[in-house]
Amino acid sequence: MEKSVLVVDDETGILKAISRVLSRSGYSVKTASCGDDALTILQSWPCKVVLTDFRMPTMDGAELLATIQTHFPDIVGLVISGYSDFESVKKLLNAGTAFRFLQKPWEDEELLLQVGAALEHYQQHRFNRQAGKMLLAASEPLLELSSEGIVLQVNAAARALLGDEVSKAGCLLASLVRAEDKDKISATLFDATRSVFVTLDSLVEIELSCRLVGPGSCIIELSYVTVPVLVNNVFDLPAMLNYQQLLQLIPKYIQNARSLALVAVKIRSFELWSRVIGYTEAERALESIAEQLLASSSALGELAFLANEQFVIVIPVPDSEMQVLQNITEILSSITGHQQLAKGAIDFAVSYCLLPEDGNDPRTILNNLLLGNMLVAQSTLRMFMRYDRQAVERKKHQLSLSQALHSAIEQDQLFLHFQAKFDLHKQALSGCEVLVRWHHPEFGIVSPSLFIPLAEQQGQIIEIGYWVLKQAFQALVNWNKKGIHIGKMAVNISGRQLMEPDFIEWVKHHLTQHGVNAAQLEFELTETFLLENFDDCVNKLKVLSELGISIAIDDFGTGYSSLAYLNKLPLNVLKIDRSLIADVESNLQTQSLVANIVRLAHDLNLRVVVEGVETMDQLQLVQQMGCDVIQGYFIARPQSEQGYIALLSSAQSQSAVSLYGGADV
Repeated sequence: MEKSVLVVDDETGILKAISRVLSRSGYSVKTASCGDDALTILQSWPCKVVLTDFRMPTMDGAELLATIQTHFPDIVGLVISGYSDFESVKKLLNAGTAFRFLQKPWEDEELLLQVGAALEHYQQHRFNRQAGKMLLAASEPLLELSSEGIVLQVNAAARALLGDEVSKAGCLLASLVRAEDKDKISATLFDATRSVFVTLDSLVEIELSCRLVGPGSCIIELSYVTVPVLVNNVFDLPAMLNYQQLLQLIPKYIQNARSLALVAVKIRSFELWSRVIGYTEAERALESIAEQLLASSSALGELAFLANEQFVIVIPVPDSEMQVLQNITEILSSITGHQQLAKGAIDFAVSYCLLPEDGNDPRTILNNLLLGNMLVAQSTLRMFMRYDRQAVERKKHQLSLSQALHSAIEQDQLFLHFQAKFDLHKQALSGCEVLVRWHHPEFGIVSPSLFIPLAEQQGQIIEIGYWVLKQAFQALVNWNKKGIHIGKMAVNISGRQLMEPDFIEWVKHHLTQHGVNAAQLEFELTETFLLENFDDCVNKLKVLSELGISIAIDDFGTGYSSLAYLNKLPLNVLKIDRSLIADVESNLQTQSLVANIVRLAHDLNLRVVVEGVETMDQLQLVQQMGCDVIQGYFIARPQSEQGYIALLSSAQSQSAVSLYGGADV
């Protein structure tokens, strides 16, 4: 985070002295000689800390900080003045308008200490606000934990999982878990690369993982691993097994060298379903389902109840896998045939495994089966899925990536690649697209198709997006200084990033700070996001366009937009998705579709960029259709900065014909 400080004093000598001390310690410093000048600077430079004199003509320090608190509530104010002003300053401190007081003359060490404390206070305030938003908005169980393990905030989902005890002041999270797991709590604090598994006093096994790290506290996500509810306490159905009983049963069959089928049955969208019909009715329906499952499965084997929507049927010594599928069909048909509620039908997600063929460790195979069942429940599949070790391992890998992604920026694991574009009219390279890449020390190069969706889901795409923009701006600055002119640099902007309240101001500030010409930039947004958030996008895109930034709609052809509808947005470029180009050589319908898109786009004064051009035949076809720019492996793969600059140099020294295989392009 940039350490930015605005110093306000009517004495030039003091401004220079303070600025010199702070600059030498790595702070970005601006100065103002009066309150009005300070407020003007803050309009375009939203710093973190304001250090102001108390006695100044026109507007004193108290009035300045009060105004800043109204219009820039995140900024932390410090007052520096003579001791005679302390009684007046004390009122500001007590009111929270000022954070600390420094006495003139000051010691440089004390100055740096107090400014550093103000910066930490700023970070903590921002984190607390972000944490509060996250806790309120999240449907998953989240809580904020102090460095001492004290629960500071908790959302409703976490409270439902942990119980009301967690909401009591000073509650230690470790006090809610079994004694042997208490030491594990500290392992997840401030470490976004790992998660731990603990068992609550209620015998519920949960996973704790760090979602967001701040100064002095962190956000912890809680998720069920398995939920070993004691059945007798839920339903008066003693014939059903609970989690521990199920774990004890499995080894008996394995030790006797007998085969065993485990069938996981999960009620889809149970929480939503409960809210629709009401929790009381849902509880009755659930008990009815349990009774019917028990009646239907008792002749075959055992039934276990693990959570409000999760059952496991145990079928000992099945004749064959086909017999297992037939048994599942018969059991569920007895339920779905007459368990129809007024507000909708019950839908089940079903997965199964065969032991010992699919594994022999009871806890591992059961947990993996339930994880696989969760994947089925989240999908649209309406079939019985056998335990897929690869699918479960992929999900576990995805969870590991999700944790590792939290520290990717901090540990310098992200880097940029640049993919060149080729202007078909000028027969020359024309700009590039910036692409973010991730190299993890354990996982190696992680595909963007894996980590970008994860970042979107977790909200990290905002931080990553800002990092990409900063790096892209810096690359442009470096190239401009070296006399390397590339045309436009295209940067993908996440929809969530665009919707950030301060996104426009951030862009303005960093354009100015880096000295970047906005006309060199192109922001790409996906077609789907623009359509889903049309009204919210229009004004922001207009402001960006007025700054001089070109706006492109990315992946066109993957959604359901009409060009006439998009004409209401301030767009400059339409990018045809690679999926439309894949079979353009052999599919006449695709050729007609692409040609019509190009024609209509040109009617709307939009330039057309075609992605995914990989062959000469594709290039020639899209050129005949009137496309303006192409991008794809036929021109260049995404490359490092050095590779891209080398390509530019090569292109400038060769003709387009010789550069691209002697073809007549």
